Amino acid sequence: MAYKFIITLFIIVNYLNLSVCYQVKDGPLLTYRPPWLKQCRRSDPKLNQCLNNLFDVMFPALAKGIDEINVDAFEPLYLDKVSVTKGSGAVTLSGSFLNLTVVGPSNSTPTYTDINLAKRKLNFGIYLPLLDIKSKYNLKGHILILPLVGHGNCEMKLAGVDTKVKAEISMHQKEGKEILRIDNMRVSFTVEKIRVRLDNLFNGNKVLGLTVNTFLNQHGLEIVQELEEPIGESLAQIFKDIINNVFTKLPTDLWLPQENETNATEKKS
Repeated sequence: MAYKFIITLFIIVNYLNLSVCYQVKDGPLLTYRPPWLKQCRRSDPKLNQCLNNLFDVMFPALAKGIDEINVDAFEPLYLDKVSVTKGSGAVTLSGSFLNLTVVGPSNSTPTYTDINLAKRKLNFGIYLPLLDIKSKYNLKGHILILPLVGHGNCEMKLAGVDTKVKAEISMHQKEGKEILRIDNMRVSFTVEKIRVRLDNLFNGNKVLGLTVNTFLNQHGLEIVQELEEPIGESLAQIFKDIINNVFTKLPTDLWLPQENETNATEKKS
């Protein structure tokens, strides 16, 4: 499922007044059920288990992209820009991350799925063993007790990312077909390990740059834990866009049919 596609931000500082450029594209509806798209009937007493398996099977195909419905590949995932602005408190920063490349989402695993169509609720979890993020950065400010000034290359590795998502959904009509849309979303997460490197801090001062990078790596998990709620709000917007970019192009009769709907046309190649 598209919810598996990404935790893509430089988590330590990406939490207030965030601007993320992710391209959501218009596209036609999928008109057939390909081999990677399993079908789960709404009356199935094991619907949640079926959906979890459905998402697990479909994700490798989505990660490669689906040209027919104008969905780009998600592995690697590209973000044009992440802008950061925070003007007070222990962390004060301004600047941005540019040309982000995220490798690793295709190795994620759905941990659970819980859908309630009557209440319009969809909850799910995913586990990502490793995310490798590379970008350019341009930042100025303070992180806790240390100043931070620099521009150059950024490398970030997130290990053991465990996410839990609660979403409100609705059904809509598009070209005479029913589609599912995410209306609101909340995201919480934990990270087992973080490694980060910012090159060219303080105009290339190696001593100051090493001090700041060492501090970030030593205290990254503490900072993430403190900022879980506001970071989750930022992630929710990205997740929502990515999921809607896919599932508003997948009629529910292909993957979540009602009892009175006939089997959708399949395509084997």
